[in-house]
Amino acid sequence: MQAGLLKEIAAALAAVEPEGTFATELGCSGEDLHIEVEGVGPIRFPISAATARKLCSVARPAPFGRRDKTLLDTSVRDSWEIGLRQLKIDTQRWRRTLAPKLALVRQRLGLPEGGELHAELDKMLVYGPGQFFAPHQDSERADDMVGTLVVELPSRHEGGSIVVEHDGKKKVFRGAAQGPKDLSLLAFYADCRHEVRPVDAGYRISLTYHLLYRGVAEARAPLCRAAVERIEAGIKAYLSTPISLPYAQSPSRRPDRLIYLLDHEYTQKSLGWGHLKNADRLRASALQEVAERLDCEVYLALADVHESWSCEGAWDDYGDRWRGDRGHDGDLEDASDADEHDLIDLLDTDVVLRHWVGPDGRSAPGIATMRAGDDVCFTRASTEMTPFKSEHEGYMGNYGNTVDRWYHRAAVVMWPRDLAFEVRAKLSPSWAVDELASHVEAGRADEARDKAKRLLSSWHPAASDELSEASFKRLVEVSAALGDADLALGLVSPSGPHRLSPGVVPAFVALVERYGFSWSKRVFSAWAERALYNTPPWLSLLPRLGEALRAGGEHGKALAAWLLAREVASLVEGCKGALLLPEALREARADRLLDDLLSLLETAAAIRAPSIRDDLIASLTAPESALPLMTACALLKRCREGRKPAAVQALGLQALVRRVEALLERAVAANARSADDWSIEPPPGCSCALCKVLAAFLVDRAQVQLAWPLAKERRRHIHGVIDDHGLPVTHTTLRRGSPQTLVLTKEKTLFEREAALRAQQKALLTWLKKERSAFG
Repeated sequence: MQAGLLKEIAAALAAVEPEGTFATELGCSGEDLHIEVEGVGPIRFPISAATARKLCSVARPAPFGRRDKTLLDTSVRDSWEIGLRQLKIDTQRWRRTLAPKLALVRQRLGLPEGGELHAELDKMLVYGPGQFFAPHQDSERADDMVGTLVVELPSRHEGGSIVVEHDGKKKVFRGAAQGPKDLSLLAFYADCRHEVRPVDAGYRISLTYHLLYRGVAEARAPLCRAAVERIEAGIKAYLSTPISLPYAQSPSRRPDRLIYLLDHEYTQKSLGWGHLKNADRLRASALQEVAERLDCEVYLALADVHESWSCEGAWDDYGDRWRGDRGHDGDLEDASDADEHDLIDLLDTDVVLRHWVGPDGRSAPGIATMRAGDDVCFTRASTEMTPFKSEHEGYMGNYGNTVDRWYHRAAVVMWPRDLAFEVRAKLSPSWAVDELASHVEAGRADEARDKAKRLLSSWHPAASDELSEASFKRLVEVSAALGDADLALGLVSPSGPHRLSPGVVPAFVALVERYGFSWSKRVFSAWAERALYNTPPWLSLLPRLGEALRAGGEHGKALAAWLLAREVASLVEGCKGALLLPEALREARADRLLDDLLSLLETAAAIRAPSIRDDLIASLTAPESALPLMTACALLKRCREGRKPAAVQALGLQALVRRVEALLERAVAANARSADDWSIEPPPGCSCALCKVLAAFLVDRAQVQLAWPLAKERRRHIHGVIDDHGLPVTHTTLRRGSPQTLVLTKEKTLFEREAALRAQQKALLTWLKKERSAFG
């Protein structure tokens, strides 16, 4: 339903015929154009072949741009270029002829009245026999540049016609000069693809200009009433028809916005209602009028479009090389780019809107980026435009050839005024928070509550995480001021405890006291349920948070104790599972584990919860969840660093110190490994038949090598166990016989590792006895 309505809106907009065209040609007298070229002298019309050859002698081969590079490649551009510094023109006299022609060009291109076209000289180009310029697109070198003007000088030649394309239409220009001394003026929009076809005979010589549109233009164009009414009817139907998604659990809702992609390209500074080109201006004016009739807000925005297509390769017309994609100002993209391929099916589209311009022509405050969905319509497909970037992925087995293309476009965006708060809140969560806060501060709490309820449907974790620390603090303050527990829960629950930085804590403590202990538990439970693998850790914030909660009141004190007990239980359970993890994985998680343990011990001291602390220590020393000896040593070291004895003793580590000291003494007193003892402690975890055989080999004091016939998948399992646990055992495969033989060999590093561990344990025991008094 929605797709059909969007097509109807696009058809109604397409029916708004432009006043002008994308390219136009006219002739004029060359009497007022006096040119002098350095090294050649004054140029007389018509230009003779001898003079043309002199021009070539002072010229340089014309380059072209490829992204950020300037290149020379005669298979792409084969012509001569004479730079601006080499040219001298009597501009005052030439302006007498050119100015009225530019006024006519403005009218033909459909640019609005009120402004004027100015021509800024760029260079002179000379095309000799066989020379050409492949299809390309000019870049807008200035913010007020809208197009290109080519002034073809009178000279005898054949061929060299210019082909200009836009929106699926093509025009071929062969010159409009009437007499032998007349000029041909060709003007076209800068985002049109164009080419110079090969010159068959003689020399084609031209001046190129940048066309600049300046002045205060009329923002609105005169429109056909019937066309506006058709557009209005289509948009009204679209905005009032509920979106019903299959299998969706949430109720259907009506669309909250409409996005129309314009036909032409614009830079950030050139985007404005009065500077829109040709059909864009008419259609934007129609959408502005419809927005007023339907009580909608309307904006201009730049649109970054990314499309993924399935594709097939395609050869060019000559059959001897791949087609390339021509970019800005003769920019030719790499030979693997998009136009090299025939597009088949559109796989995915992503449209991001930025740089918003309001109805008054000013940059719209409080609106950031917006990601479009299925609410986009257009009258010109992106495939008819030149991508600024493209990437091709060849056949990969599970899927065929694909090509990704990126475009710079512009759009008109509108949304109903009664949904403006929800829409703008999606664009800028911080703006929404400021709006709520301003209502509260102005004594309009009821209005703030109403807007907050409307906000909840689109208030998700991503939006909440976009808030700065100051904005999140303000959200917490607003949540407390609203006086509605369920509403406050909805506002803060999409975030997470990692947002409780020191600057936010005072406001959060006040929020806890406002709504109570039970409510606060619901918040943390919601945060835990929403946590993902990439959710930032937060236990480092718990000591300061716990201390502030305890000082804040009874609800805060209860919440601090509950949080500590919950996190202790979670960590202890995690320690039990960690004992079964491969050695390499345990080592990777060791630092995080130590940080978390220290945070819990500091929290227990800060909120004066010795019983919870003692439960934690008991778990860390119990057989089923005890910390590995060296990990426990690392924890004691970390607890001692930078702390005075009183602060260390407050952590309550005495039981852990006694256990670690006893284990270290036992390890140091044990006999060193004998030279003939090759036994290795088997890793925990897997108890399959293969691992039982491996364990028997590992614990054997005398067996150094095992030749083990195993199939590929069984060998892979043993490889994984050895590598994951960092066992000092090499594993190689003898690739003969069936099954092939896995050869396991214990390494001599076994003895080196044990000697290093014993030395480390002796040093730790000495340190611990020296520091025992600091632990109490």
